[in-house]
Amino acid sequence: MRKYIVYKIVGLALLVVAFAGCDTASQDVEPVVSPADYPMVVFQSDVSGNTVSEGDTVTITITLDKMIDRSVTFVFTQTGGSAEEDVDYVVETATVQPYSLEAELRIIFIMDDIPETEDLSLQGKIEVPSLADKYLVNPDVVYPTMDYTLKSYNDPTLLTIMFSWPTEDDIDIVTWSDTDDYPMTEWGAGGATGANPEFDKAIWLSDPPGTYYVNIMHWGAPPFDYTFILGYPDQTVEVITGSFDSDHLEKYTLDWWTAWGGDPGYDSYRILQVENDGAAFTVTKVPEL
Repeated sequence: MRKYIVYKIVGLALLVVAFAGCDTASQDVEPVVSPADYPMVVFQSDVSGNTVSEGDTVTITITLDKMIDRSVTFVFTQTGGSAEEDVDYVVETATVQPYSLEAELRIIFIMDDIPETEDLSLQGKIEVPSLADKYLVNPDVVYPTMDYTLKSYNDPTLLTIMFSWPTEDDIDIVTWSDTDDYPMTEWGAGGATGANPEFDKAIWLSDPPGTYYVNIMHWGAPPFDYTFILGYPDQTVEVITGSFDSDHLEKYTLDWWTAWGGDPGYDSYRILQVENDGAAFTVTKVPEL
């Protein structure tokens, strides 16, 4: 009886092995998925060189060499430089839609009217941020990198004046005209907004040739340092710094600003003198009395 049981066990083992061998032999090996046929990507910029200016837009055309049934999104990622996204530039990402071949990515450099004392820089790269999208394109795709020098742009028709100070006080600037064709006349109050810095763009090359003044309205603030950054039409920039001594106002020429009403008006003190010859501006500090 024991021998019979042993024979049955051995026979069952052989049967299991036979079935296993048949099952293994009947399985086909699945081919390894190759990315060789995934689409390649070409990147073409409409800007040659590495220098751009405020107001410029760089357009990169992104082209796949074959259609796929999924969308793929490409972005620009900043990797370095002094430019700030949403301050100095904005990016419009590019999405190649299903069954299409092309999309455009745009880097838009913002015209901010701020005269910069030095050029900004921007380094970055184009990439596919989504892991799912990344595996839709060929792994041999070479993604471009960018290295831009961003130049400031000044309005070529006028004098851009930026005025700033290091305190929380409310301080303004106004401009006056003292040309041959006009008596001393209130000219511009664009720099009287309560902001810091303040901006004035009231003196144009096309205005009557002659002398103009930039005056400070200190509104009772204690003595403070100030900085003027001037953007000239020829794209040069000048910085003029100084201190306003509100404890000794007798140092300055007082002009009563009457454009806002009031009697006798609001006090403003001459700080900068602007000479306009119709082709260029020359700006100097007004000597103290």
